[in-house]
Amino acid sequence: MITIGITGNIGSGKTTLSKLFESKKTYLFNADKEAKKHLKKHSVLQRKIINVFGNMILNGTELDFKKLAEVAFKNQKNQKILNGIVWPEVSLLIESALRDAKKNKYKYFVVDAALLFEANFNHFFDYIILVTAEKKIRLERALKRKTMDLSQIKKRMALQISDKEKIESSDFIIYNNLSKSDLTKDFEIILKKII
Repeated sequence: MITIGITGNIGSGKTTLSKLFESKKTYLFNADKEAKKHLKKHSVLQRKIINVFGNMILNGTELDFKKLAEVAFKNQKNQKILNGIVWPEVSLLIESALRDAKKNKYKYFVVDAALLFEANFNHFFDYIILVTAEKKIRLERALKRKTMDLSQIKKRMALQISDKEKIESSDFIIYNNLSKSDLTKDFEIILKKII
C-alpha cells in the first residue's frame, strides 16, 4: 500500500485532488474533518483547549468552533498552541486509519491535510503532493465556499507556511491555476509515476 500526503494552502484545490483518488481503491482521510469530528466527541480535549484560550471560545458552556477558529488563526503563537494540542490526537487517528486501510487491502492511503508541514507530519508518507495556485485564484475559490470572509481567509493565508518552503519538501507539485480537467490530467500523470 502506498501512503500519500496531499497538502496545499487555502483554496489551492487539495481536497478536489484528494477526491480524484476515491475511484482508485483509496482510503481517504481528511485531517481537518476528522480532527473536528474527534474534538466534538472528546470533552477532555475540549477542556484542554478551553483552559488555554479561556471563555472567549465558548458559547454558553459549549465550545464554539467558529470562535475557536477566530482565536486560533489570530496569530502564529495561537495556531502553534492549538496544533500542539490537536495534532498528537490527529496523528493517532491517522495511524488507526492506516491500520484499517492495510487490513482492508486498500491500494492507496491518502491524507488530505492543509497543515501537514506545520504539524511536522510529512515523514509519515511515501509521497507528498503539493497543490498550489496563484494567490488571486486561491482567494476566489476560498470566498466561493462562503465559510469565511475575506479578512479571515487572508489571516489564514498569512499563517500558512509558504508554497516556496513546501515545494522543497514535496515529491510532486501541481500548479492548479486552470480547470478541474487540467487538475485531473496532472493527477493521472502523477499516478503513473507513483505506480
